[in-house]
Amino acid sequence: MSFIDVVKILPQPFAWCEIPAGQVTLISTEVQDKNYIPPNRPQTFDVPAFSIAKYPVTNGQFAKFIEAGGYDTRRWWTDTGWEIKAERHEANVGKMAARPAWTQPRDWKDERYNQANQPVISVSWYEAIAFCTWLSEVTEINITLPTEQQWQRAGQGNDGRLYPWGNQWDGMRCNNQVKPHNNPYITPVTQFEGPGDSPFGVVDMTGNVWEWTLTQYLNNETDLEGLKERVLRGNSWINNEPFNFEILRRIGYTPYSWGTGIGFRLAHT
Repeated sequence: MSFIDVVKILPQPFAWCEIPAGQVTLISTEVQDKNYIPPNRPQTFDVPAFSIAKYPVTNGQFAKFIEAGGYDTRRWWTDTGWEIKAERHEANVGKMAARPAWTQPRDWKDERYNQANQPVISVSWYEAIAFCTWLSEVTEINITLPTEQQWQRAGQGNDGRLYPWGNQWDGMRCNNQVKPHNNPYITPVTQFEGPGDSPFGVVDMTGNVWEWTLTQYLNNETDLEGLKERVLRGNSWINNEPFNFEILRRIGYTPYSWGTGIGFRLAHT
């Protein structure tokens, strides 16, 4: 298949945004945590050209993975992800309480969050990777999560802006709970298209849902196995302070965890 065939497999809305080569400067926003970006020591990275999905992955798109047997097909999962998904993981995660086996995202049947054009939520990093592996197989192109550096490049552009749209906070440009806004749920991925776009036309790069990246929080590695924290970018609608929605905002999160404010988008190189 060709690059364009992704559009034929995944329901709309879906499109790729082409991101030219450039640089990004990452700043630690979690000064008490140890990670590969030291506090008060910004790090600049070269980012080769790549493509990123215009929107986060939606429920309608994730449904195609489920329908294809995504939760039952071993080859699409990492070793660690498969064990955790199937509740065979006590030895790996120590004292973490056993949880029911995963057969779908945890809030898949919640009518507040399961509309076809809303971003899929309550997915772990392992589920996001399994989706990417499935889509890579059926399209015959390499599709994965964006690295942290790619994500910031797509959201910030060339001028180091604070928000995807510029340097001034504007609660009308993304899903948030900053007063006077009080959006109770996630919104369709197209709701803020246009006013909330990044310089490269990427939508929902802040607010609505946090997005998994490929990057390990501690060491900037991108291998797929293990339990090391991965970087989340973008923040979710739940937050109520403007600084939380700045494009530099970054946190580490365990890859087996999930939440109603966590989703993902695709990248291709």
